[in-house]
Amino acid sequence: MSNTLWRDEDIEGAVIGAMFLRGPDSEVLDIIATLPDTVFNFYQYRDIYRAIKIQARGKGVIDPLLIGEQLPEHATTILQTCQIAWAKSSLKSYSKQLVRNAAIRDAFHALTGALSSLTAAPNSEEGIRILEEVKASVSAIQTESDAITPVSLDDLLPVIVNRIDERMHSDSAGRSVMTGIEELDAVTGGFDQTDLVLLAARPSMGKTELILDITENLTASGAGVLFFSMEMSDIQIAERHVAAAGGLSTSRLKSPDKLEDEDWARISSGIGRMTGRKIWIVDANNLTVDQIQSIATRHVQQHPETALVAIDYLRLIKLQSASRHDLAVGEVSKGLKSLAKTNRRPVVALSQLSRSVESRVNKRPVNADLKDSGEIEADADIIMMLYRDEVYNPESSAAGIAEINITKNRNGPLGVVYRRFWNGHFHYIDQVEARNRSIEQPEAKASHKRYSKGRAA
Repeated sequence: MSNTLWRDEDIEGAVIGAMFLRGPDSEVLDIIATLPDTVFNFYQYRDIYRAIKIQARGKGVIDPLLIGEQLPEHATTILQTCQIAWAKSSLKSYSKQLVRNAAIRDAFHALTGALSSLTAAPNSEEGIRILEEVKASVSAIQTESDAITPVSLDDLLPVIVNRIDERMHSDSAGRSVMTGIEELDAVTGGFDQTDLVLLAARPSMGKTELILDITENLTASGAGVLFFSMEMSDIQIAERHVAAAGGLSTSRLKSPDKLEDEDWARISSGIGRMTGRKIWIVDANNLTVDQIQSIATRHVQQHPETALVAIDYLRLIKLQSASRHDLAVGEVSKGLKSLAKTNRRPVVALSQLSRSVESRVNKRPVNADLKDSGEIEADADIIMMLYRDEVYNPESSAAGIAEINITKNRNGPLGVVYRRFWNGHFHYIDQVEARNRSIEQPEAKASHKRYSKGRAA
């Protein structure tokens, strides 16, 4: 082949360099998912790219130093590619050019081989057979860079070893996102990077408070959380964080004239604890799932320390489809699952349960209580149902106890985790004690009110 554009070493080096300089952002991960290593004509770039794919899938990083140690024969090449700063913004176009170059090379080899075979064909039947083979070969050549490429099992096996090794030598479960609630993490193993987690309950059970509790735990270790607050204002969310961190009821903040010295001390402590936390709040309603995806993807690129995306709540996401309501809701849940997979950040979506719960003697929720449950239940990897018996039965022996019922766990067991609910916030409680107190309560009298004190969103 005489045309050097079909074997462009500069572009191959630029693609590798851009990946090293940018790290595993969403566009890089998309390219890794679609770009086969065979598009690299020069073996050193092909070897480096294979190592990048394994590292990105297994550890969620792209580290030139670690790959240089793994491939010492290519250390100089790796160092040189990291200096191609101009390649960062053109990764997508360069990747497309690699695919086109590879397509021309593949076509050249297929046609050259076919011409040789046709020349040697003993009869027309054999010539037609060769022609059909070359037609099939040429039509299979990939000319677009966004075609999904199957992943070889051999590429995934080292990823499994890396994940197991991280779980053995780390307090966190490999690349899982731990909630900081030990009992919950023991059941779920943490949230996987691509999980869609559904946190569902009837009103006033404490859905928002529980996700804020998880947010506080996550950000205490330096991780970040992006919070879409579609029901409450951003200042209301901030007030809840301060109140929880300071150990006082949020309602106290609404009556500043009644605050005592201890309350002011707790507010000061709460503000001090939450200062510097990597929590970002999107205060907007009527967002479509496409808008949420766009905002979240851009944010993760700008703040890669973001470990989790939370959405409060699912039913307030604007439906785009004019199809049946349940199918439109299914499009939303699929969009949120896609968001988790694309950005490799778990998405926790809060959801209301249907009123059918109210008509049962045992009001502990089940998956069928989810509104438009079929599509949502299928897309979710983990479903957690929040229940407080005192909401229905103020005299319950389980007053002050919240149950987190894990009713779906795609990669682990089901179970119940208990938390103490006091002052509108969640706290640790002994699991055995809570379980004994939460044994099914006798049916409450029909005359008591639906909601009791200690309401929470």
